[in-house]
Amino acid sequence: MSDEIASLVEHIHRSPEPLHADFTAEVRALVRLGLPAARAVLPLLMSPDELARLRAQRVLEGVSRHVLADTWGGDWALLWHDNGDYHWRDAAEKRQAAVDRWLAWLDQAVARASD
Repeated sequence: MSDEIASLVEHIHRSPEPLHADFTAEVRALVRLGLPAARAVLPLLMSPDELARLRAQRVLEGVSRHVLADTWGGDWALLWHDNGDYHWRDAAEKRQAAVDRWLAWLDQAVARASD
Protein backbone atom coordinates (compact mmCIF):
# COMPACT_ATOMS: atom_id res chain seq x y z
CA MET A 1 0.00 0.00 0.00
CA SER A 2 1.33 3.41 -0.93
CA ASP A 3 1.97 6.07 1.68
CA GLU A 4 -0.74 8.21 0.08
CA ILE A 5 -3.36 5.49 0.39
CA ALA A 6 -2.29 4.66 3.94
CA SER A 7 -2.61 8.31 4.95
CA LEU A 8 -6.03 8.67 3.33
CA VAL A 9 -7.31 5.54 5.06
CA GLU A 10 -5.90 6.64 8.41
CA HIS A 11 -7.53 10.05 8.07
CA ILE A 12 -10.77 8.99 6.34
CA HIS A 13 -12.76 11.20 8.78
CA ARG A 14 -10.65 14.35 8.36
CA SER A 15 -12.65 16.34 5.79
CA PRO A 16 -16.37 15.50 5.90
CA GLU A 17 -18.73 17.04 3.39
CA PRO A 18 -21.30 19.25 5.15
CA LEU A 19 -24.35 17.70 3.49
CA HIS A 20 -23.17 14.09 3.17
CA ALA A 21 -21.70 12.42 6.24
CA ASP A 22 -20.80 9.37 4.18
CA PHE A 23 -18.39 11.31 1.96
CA THR A 24 -15.15 13.06 2.80
CA ALA A 25 -12.40 14.42 0.61
CA GLU A 26 -10.45 11.32 1.62
CA VAL A 27 -13.23 8.98 0.44
CA ARG A 28 -13.32 10.70 -2.94
CA ALA A 29 -9.52 10.57 -3.26
CA LEU A 30 -9.49 6.87 -2.41
CA VAL A 31 -12.12 6.17 -5.08
CA ARG A 32 -9.93 7.94 -7.64
CA LEU A 33 -6.95 5.78 -6.61
CA GLY A 34 -8.82 2.64 -7.57
CA LEU A 35 -8.18 -1.00 -6.76
CA PRO A 36 -5.29 -0.56 -4.29
CA ALA A 37 -7.44 1.86 -2.28
CA ALA A 38 -10.42 -0.50 -2.28
CA ARG A 39 -8.25 -3.26 -0.89
CA ALA A 40 -6.84 -0.88 1.74
CA VAL A 41 -10.28 0.00 3.13
CA LEU A 42 -11.43 -3.62 3.55
CA PRO A 43 -10.39 -3.71 7.24
CA LEU A 44 -12.53 -0.61 7.86
CA LEU A 45 -15.58 -2.55 6.67
CA MET A 46 -15.29 -4.52 9.93
CA SER A 47 -14.56 -1.52 12.17
CA PRO A 48 -16.61 -1.01 15.35
CA ASP A 49 -17.04 2.59 14.12
CA GLU A 50 -20.20 2.74 11.98
CA LEU A 51 -19.12 5.90 10.18
CA ALA A 52 -15.78 4.32 9.24
CA ARG A 53 -17.69 1.33 7.83
CA LEU A 54 -20.03 3.58 5.87
CA ARG A 55 -17.19 5.60 4.39
CA ALA A 56 -15.25 2.46 3.50
CA GLN A 57 -18.39 1.12 1.83
CA ARG A 58 -18.57 4.27 -0.29
CA VAL A 59 -14.96 3.72 -1.40
CA LEU A 60 -15.67 0.11 -2.33
CA GLU A 61 -18.84 1.12 -4.19
CA GLY A 62 -17.06 3.84 -6.13
CA VAL A 63 -14.05 1.76 -7.10
CA SER A 64 -16.09 -1.30 -8.06
CA ARG A 65 -18.44 0.81 -10.19
CA HIS A 66 -15.48 2.30 -12.08
CA VAL A 67 -13.75 -1.04 -12.55
CA LEU A 68 -16.92 -2.74 -13.73
CA ALA A 69 -17.73 0.05 -16.19
CA ASP A 70 -14.18 0.28 -17.53
CA THR A 71 -13.35 -3.42 -17.64
CA TRP A 72 -16.41 -5.60 -17.85
CA GLY A 73 -19.33 -3.31 -18.63
CA GLY A 74 -21.53 -5.41 -16.37
CA ASP A 75 -24.39 -4.88 -13.96
CA TRP A 76 -23.02 -3.29 -10.79
CA ALA A 77 -26.07 -4.14 -8.66
CA LEU A 78 -25.63 -7.81 -9.55
CA LEU A 79 -21.93 -7.60 -8.67
CA TRP A 80 -22.78 -6.05 -5.29
CA HIS A 81 -25.35 -8.78 -4.63
CA ASP A 82 -23.00 -11.59 -5.70
CA ASN A 83 -20.37 -10.25 -3.32
CA GLY A 84 -22.62 -10.41 -0.28
CA ASP A 85 -24.72 -7.23 -0.39
CA TYR A 86 -22.40 -5.55 2.11
CA HIS A 87 -24.16 -3.00 4.29
CA TRP A 88 -22.37 -1.07 7.00
CA ARG A 89 -25.15 -1.76 9.52
CA ASP A 90 -25.38 -5.53 8.98
CA ALA A 91 -24.33 -8.01 11.65
CA ALA A 92 -20.60 -8.66 11.84
CA GLU A 93 -20.93 -12.21 10.49
CA LYS A 94 -22.74 -11.04 7.35
CA ARG A 95 -20.28 -8.18 6.86
CA GLN A 96 -17.32 -10.55 7.21
CA ALA A 97 -18.75 -12.92 4.60
CA ALA A 98 -19.11 -10.00 2.18
CA VAL A 99 -15.60 -8.74 2.94
CA ASP A 100 -14.21 -12.20 2.14
CA ARG A 101 -16.04 -12.19 -1.20
CA TRP A 102 -14.84 -8.68 -2.01
CA LEU A 103 -11.27 -9.67 -1.24
CA ALA A 104 -11.51 -12.49 -3.79
CA TRP A 105 -13.11 -10.16 -6.34
CA LEU A 106 -10.43 -7.52 -5.84
CA ASP A 107 -7.72 -10.14 -6.36
CA GLN A 108 -9.38 -11.11 -9.67
CA ALA A 109 -9.79 -7.48 -10.71
CA VAL A 110 -6.11 -6.75 -10.03
CA ALA A 111 -5.10 -9.84 -12.01
CA ARG A 112 -7.28 -8.78 -14.96
CA ALA A 113 -5.96 -5.22 -14.82
CA SER A 114 -2.39 -6.45 -15.06
CA ASP A 115 -3.07 -8.71 -18.09
